[in-house]
Amino acid sequence: MNKQKKCPYCNKIITGRTDKTFCNDRCRNNYYYKINCEKKGFIREINTKLLKNRGILRTVNPYGRVSVPKIYLEELGFDFSCFTGLYKTKKGKEYFIVYDHAFNIDENQRVHLVVFYSDAQTVVSQQHV
Repeated sequence: MNKQKKCPYCNKIITGRTDKTFCNDRCRNNYYYKINCEKKGFIREINTKLLKNRGILRTVNPYGRVSVPKIYLEELGFDFSCFTGLYKTKKGKEYFIVYDHAFNIDENQRVHLVVFYSDAQTVVSQQHV
């Protein structure tokens, strides 16, 4: 009995070579695109938030060091729960890192922003925040 293979994307009967999996390139591409979108959707969502946060920090802090009210960043759409790392200074201050920028929130709800180069200790320890 000769069983006919069907395309896993569109369910059409596959003709041609016996080892074909899809009926054409479009179905093959769409099938794997759909699989990858489902798997990578969460990662894409997080990266979008991180890039938005970095863009806000770059706009607000173009010169390397500034302090702003926390509410100002919130109004711009900054997501304080989304960052790429943490850094703790020798004095115990904790900085949240977003790629090449870092921020610290003080008890007065002011956010202290610094550009966070590869030599992180130098940049953060120079802060007199």
